Amino acid sequence: MHESARSAPPFRTAVRLLTRTTPFLFFNLAVYGGFLLGFIGWIAVFGGLAAFFGPRIELLGAIFLFLTVLGPVVILGFGRRYFLYMVKGAHIAVITKLLVEDELPADQGQVAYGREVLRTHFRDMNILFVLDRMVYRTVQRFTRRFVRLVDWLPLGIGAGKLARWVSAIVRRSTSYVDEAILSYAIARDEPNVWKSARQGVILFAQAYPPILMTAVKVWILGRVIFVALLLALGIPAVLVLLAFNAIWLQVAVLVGVLVTASLLVRAVYEPFATAWVVLTYHYAIAGLEVDPAWDERLQSISGEFKKLAGRARDFRGAGVAG
Repeated sequence: MHESARSAPPFRTAVRLLTRTTPFLFFNLAVYGGFLLGFIGWIAVFGGLAAFFGPRIELLGAIFLFLTVLGPVVILGFGRRYFLYMVKGAHIAVITKLLVEDELPADQGQVAYGREVLRTHFRDMNILFVLDRMVYRTVQRFTRRFVRLVDWLPLGIGAGKLARWVSAIVRRSTSYVDEAILSYAIARDEPNVWKSARQGVILFAQAYPPILMTAVKVWILGRVIFVALLLALGIPAVLVLLAFNAIWLQVAVLVGVLVTASLLVRAVYEPFATAWVVLTYHYAIAGLEVDPAWDERLQSISGEFKKLAGRARDFRGAGVAG
């Protein structure tokens, strides 16, 4: 980690790095804005079909209404996995390079540079997805096995339900942790990304409390912002719903509000949330050495980590694409 990154807390450094990577914020807004326009077109077409066929052929109208609601969810899930994650991955790569070297190439745009870093380390997009899935599932398994939230909550009798509720939040927040471990693999800057990711998971297990705590904070803050956006967008939406009785329009407006709020959170808040967790991870593991005992524990509880360890051992340079 560069000395300039050590001189401030993770939150403040995350804000500073975010201001240094504003091209990604504009790029995110452009990408998600495109998705929003696509969703509006989808809702207009299928909502219109539902309105047209509903009074005439009820079954067909119901099918189009179902597609009106389901389409945006499926498209966003597919887009997030294949296109949007590449945007986020490129941003993580640039944040990591700034964290390690405190500078970027002056003759190349940040988005293009971040994608180049991803291609250099992972060769193929499928490698990134496979590795990320292994890391995510290992972190989930570790959290269920070793993070005992009941011990953290001195609430006596009745703490069980609250602990289960908090556990659900922790599990959802671990999606940020695999991104931090991806950052570690990039920071290691070695050909065997499987080995780097394996070490990154072990170091997380050794220093998880502050990392998980930050992940929980950013997850909760993200939900608060999402609810605030729903309220801000929902007030004018309610006025629209009061003016019209058509069920298809009510569904379309409701879906539009939910999708717009979700896209705004993903476009503007998620980059900051990712940077905060990534920085907390690097702060927490600074100076730690990989403990072989944790390597054995993780392999004993997680089949995905065992696969990750196997890929790290079997790596043969050119075999990275496998």
